[in-house]
Amino acid sequence: MEMKEKKLGGKEIYRGRIVNLYVDDVELPDGSRSKREVVRHCLASAILAINDKDEVLLERQYRYPYDEIITEIPAGKCDPGEDPMETAKRELEEETGYRSEEMIYLGKIYPTCAYTDEVIHIFLAKNLVRTHQHLDDGESLEYDFVPMAELRKAIQENRIPDAKTLAALTFYFSRKESK
Repeated sequence: MEMKEKKLGGKEIYRGRIVNLYVDDVELPDGSRSKREVVRHCLASAILAINDKDEVLLERQYRYPYDEIITEIPAGKCDPGEDPMETAKRELEEETGYRSEEMIYLGKIYPTCAYTDEVIHIFLAKNLVRTHQHLDDGESLEYDFVPMAELRKAIQENRIPDAKTLAALTFYFSRKESK
């Protein structure tokens, strides 16, 4: 059964610093036509940083769309043409003041596939070395290492709703179990 839709045309509605909004005309597999609203987003990287005590480096950061302080792993958008691994290294150090001696690619996720093309590449950072934090202008966050048992409890109690953090831990636990 054919499921792919064919783009017939489109229009940019908004161009921003982080996202661009398009409305595309598409032909559906049955020949009918429809519109698709699409948020175009640059690549991003997220980092599951674990120290030698099996503690995870988590950030607490205010997120305007939810009007909440969210607990999440470090992450950031790729600069144009930047390799996601380099983004992960840069963002980890900028946001937390840690550098990783061993960065391992875990996988990628599509956080909200119904209306955006955002892709987040997830990395495991091990053998952490303390350097210094240097946040972007206007960026404000706190971070701390959380024991894995405490993090598991927070997930069970739905205190970690961030998709990239949950996906990173799923990749990590799956990888550990398969060894």
